[in-house]
Amino acid sequence: MTYALIDNSTLTAIQRIQGDVLTKSKDSIDADIVALENFIQAILFYDEIVAVDDYIPEHRDERIASFPNVRFLNKEKFGLEPIEQKSREQASELKPEIRGGEFVNEDFKSLFNMLQAHIVCTWDINSSVYHLTLKNLSDNPDEFANYGNIAAAIFWKLSDANDSGGRANSEVLLVDRFGKRIREGYKVPGAKWGDGTSTGEASAAIKAFVASLVWLANRSIFYTLTAKYLQADTFLYPIRQACQKNYISKTCNYGLDYSRNIVDKLASSMSQDLIDVHSGGLSAATATALPVVSAWLARETGDPSQIIKSAYEIREEREFVEARERLREVRRLFDEEGIASANKSVVKIVEEIQKASNDIRIKYGIQTRQGVPTTKMVQVYNTYAAVNQLPQVPDLGVKIKLPEFIYNLKEPRGFRAVYRNLSEDLSTVWALGEARDILGSRVVEDKTVASYNPKQEQPKFRRVHSSWKSPM
Repeated sequence: MTYALIDNSTLTAIQRIQGDVLTKSKDSIDADIVALENFIQAILFYDEIVAVDDYIPEHRDERIASFPNVRFLNKEKFGLEPIEQKSREQASELKPEIRGGEFVNEDFKSLFNMLQAHIVCTWDINSSVYHLTLKNLSDNPDEFANYGNIAAAIFWKLSDANDSGGRANSEVLLVDRFGKRIREGYKVPGAKWGDGTSTGEASAAIKAFVASLVWLANRSIFYTLTAKYLQADTFLYPIRQACQKNYISKTCNYGLDYSRNIVDKLASSMSQDLIDVHSGGLSAATATALPVVSAWLARETGDPSQIIKSAYEIREEREFVEARERLREVRRLFDEEGIASANKSVVKIVEEIQKASNDIRIKYGIQTRQGVPTTKMVQVYNTYAAVNQLPQVPDLGVKIKLPEFIYNLKEPRGFRAVYRNLSEDLSTVWALGEARDILGSRVVEDKTVASYNPKQEQPKFRRVHSSWKSPM
């Protein structure tokens, strides 16, 4: 059987779309729609969905009742607490630093590059004092809108930490463009307002953003190691999927171009459904071009709260039953024969999947002015040789009860992670028209809480002093 590991961040996003949970900012709607589509694909193409039972205690029973078809796994019962500890340790090794207005940590830089978001910091005047402010460096209005969605998705990660009882470190080292450490009493060099008096620290928004990034790394590591342990395929909230690509690339020694290689291959022709993402034979992927089924279901039901129920109904249609059988066989071949030996057989099955996906696009696609919007379910298979480089979970010296589905698995095995190209998926959501309006129709914004309002910095003014701002 095949299993999709869903994170609680995705489940919360679905509840926001259904109107069951308030949203802090409507900038998160499009990323939440991508998360919903992710979940719909898990329903349609996997035998079972599992999740970690670590939601806040007072809402735990309500969360489980809201997703009756998801199998929730208790962390203590199934030995996931050591994995959580290892994830916490690894995330704590990150030392966020902003130098000359940019994050210099390689982990964060590569994440922003993949998300196509150029984030900078400048000193902005407020109440006659310079405050360090987070901005998007861009001229293009569409690029700035894309940044707003991505920034909102990152800021939501701090709420996720609260929902699971976690804490994230917001400490960040600040160094100006001249290499001088920014502390209390720091004066902005070249300031055109007053004597350049500054707060001497990161703003509340930057601290929250840093804490969100650290928690994002923590959870991406946790779900990657949990997927390895459970032999399940990860279906994570889109921003976490992007972070997971970087983590796997770095830890499994895939090379610096691994993550971008995946993104570039995703943009290749629709007919290319088998991707070699690592020439050393450590990973390969199948890429299935699909319609945005959640959009089709939105039009059919007219109500976001009915979409998941309808997805479980169409999951029993012939095309999805056959697709699950073929994807199950691809997984078995990779597991039992390895990438090199299984390649010929996998190519043949992928051709069959391609024919099925054509039928699915015709039956479940919606027509817009741009044609039929499509997305790709990209399943990257990481071999045992690769994932053996991932951190080992500490041996607690006790016998841990494993979920029943693990008993039938043979060792050694790799694991799969399902990837998305978030920038492209956001563009696809924007093009959905009426269906997008339906998908967002139940979202309710919480007016009682503050939300981050993105600001734009044009590249030509990046290094320029003015009466209201200065470069860092």
